[in-house]
Amino acid sequence: MSSQTISVDPTERQSERTHETPVAAMSWEQRQVAAHLGDKFQVVRELGRGAMGAVFLARDIALHRLVAIKVLRHEMTGHPDNHERFRREARMTARLSHPNIIPVHTFGEIGDFVFIVMKYVHGESLATRLRREGALSNSECPRFLMELAVALDYAHREGVVHRDLKAENILIERGTNRPMLTDFGVALLRSLDPGRDDAGQYGTPHYMSPEQAAGEQDLDGRSDLYSLGVLGYYMAAAKLPFQGPTFEALAARHIAADHEPVREVVRTLDSDVAAAIEICLIKEREGRWRNGKALAEFLSAGRQPKGLAKVVRRFAASAAALALAALGLAG
Repeated sequence: MSSQTISVDPTERQSERTHETPVAAMSWEQRQVAAHLGDKFQVVRELGRGAMGAVFLARDIALHRLVAIKVLRHEMTGHPDNHERFRREARMTARLSHPNIIPVHTFGEIGDFVFIVMKYVHGESLATRLRREGALSNSECPRFLMELAVALDYAHREGVVHRDLKAENILIERGTNRPMLTDFGVALLRSLDPGRDDAGQYGTPHYMSPEQAAGEQDLDGRSDLYSLGVLGYYMAAAKLPFQGPTFEALAARHIAADHEPVREVVRTLDSDVAAAIEICLIKEREGRWRNGKALAEFLSAGRQPKGLAKVVRRFAASAAALALAALGLAG
């Protein structure tokens, strides 16, 4: 799924100046912001557009700060499911307060105009960074992994499963170089939604856990940790562990195919970082890290857990068994 970033290119200087745009040149979304929020926010410019929403950089008039305003796109209005997704994103994020999670300031609906006001992050997405510079350094990769693992652990303890962790949904704050998690639009709040029919049906195919790719409904934090493993692989190797031409092909590979071990792709990668990533990518959720805290503590300690070789062997065996089962079903 496409997502909107709430950041800008790091070479662009931050400015609080608001440029007047003729009404005729405004998009529907910007006209709605001006009409309904003009007494509180002044739009500076559009930051980006995705499948669901448009994001604007704006100045909070009363507090003299920059914010990001995410608006449901005009062509997406009128569909209750799309409105509900925006409500869910606001609800999910509003209950979270963590330095590596972008906070929501407020949410509102005025007819077809649906918006979320968020913290503005001056920086760029992790996807932009990786496309421009390639793999992260051997010091930056484990730091990003560790900080995101801690953020996910916090979200999971609050009952929130993100379900769409990917490079596009990680923003890197300029100055601090801090990774920040955003876009909880398809997140699952387990305490409120234990029986949702669509629990396993959202996400981005390249990052989906095997259970999510299979459409299972009982997703928990270990699904996000698998996606973090995919992200870690991408950060270390500048490539994803699985590619495929269709959703079905990618789903089948996540469920049953072996990936090339990240240490064989990046031979200079620290063995502890490689081990952390490989445990995230175990097909059976019971074999992965039990939570983000365990992963972060391992990376912080810089040592391999006992029995790692046994775990990796079991991972390979289970993957082979699943592949054989899949072939049997196909036959």
